[in-house]
Amino acid sequence: MALVAPGPSPAQAETPPPAEVLLVDEKTVPDKKEVADAPEKMTQIPKGRFRMGLTFDQIGKMMKWCERVDRRCARWWYNDAFPDHNVRLDSYWIDIHEVTNRYYQKFVEATGHRPALDETCESDSCWSGNLWNKDGTFPADVANQPVTQVSWNDAFAYCKWRGKRLPTEAEWEKAARGPLGNLFPWGNDAPPGRATFRRKWRGKTTMTDVGSYPTGKSIYGLHDMAGNVWEWVADWYEQKAYKSHPKWNPKGPATGELKVIRGGSWVNNKDTLVSGFRRWSRPEVRFNDTGFRCAKDAAK
Repeated sequence: MALVAPGPSPAQAETPPPAEVLLVDEKTVPDKKEVADAPEKMTQIPKGRFRMGLTFDQIGKMMKWCERVDRRCARWWYNDAFPDHNVRLDSYWIDIHEVTNRYYQKFVEATGHRPALDETCESDSCWSGNLWNKDGTFPADVANQPVTQVSWNDAFAYCKWRGKRLPTEAEWEKAARGPLGNLFPWGNDAPPGRATFRRKWRGKTTMTDVGSYPTGKSIYGLHDMAGNVWEWVADWYEQKAYKSHPKWNPKGPATGELKVIRGGSWVNNKDTLVSGFRRWSRPEVRFNDTGFRCAKDAAK
């Protein structure tokens, strides 16, 4: 299923064309220590301050963008990202790319974890949103696309298996925007040609391979921080979290019912791709527009 929340509009699922299904990747899976110690495809974000959240004027600009395509637009969709404020973070590592189907399959094979699909579907249109099959296989040409149909709990388990963790909301936002609080990962310009967005569901060609837009990467070299798929982060969601945000390494509320997702997806318009935009979802649900990337503490 596609994510349903105020602001983003869900896409209507269409049945994808038939494709050859095969078991992607090697028959052998690296042992847990080898996987956990692998430092590849991560970048280190330096310790320091950055500007988190959105200003009143930035929210006004997003409202104008939204009103051009959606008559339902309301300012409260963006107010949970207000006010903008300074935050300091210790150094940390974060994945350059979203976790792909190829890498998630290694996790499923090694641990026996459930495949990346929504098995609660009761209609053909819902099932068509699954790119994986029940046996843990998927079409070969989506191997390097971001994995979707994974819950927050699935994402947490994968990162733990890799010897990593999910990034905090603040870590995700700094990695996306840089220290000065750009609107988008690449700066303040509009996203066409820099991200996968504003699409309808069309099966395995809906999303793009990770890293498909080199001009859309962030100041720290991270790809697909806007569009393609929403990304789970570690924090519980709280609407007024920024009103009393700690100045050092904020980790969000201690408990909650909803988890934060960031970055927008293939179905969203450019206002939702703004790096300061916040959205939420229940941690147990799985959608075909939501994935994740992992982070890791830097050595002290």
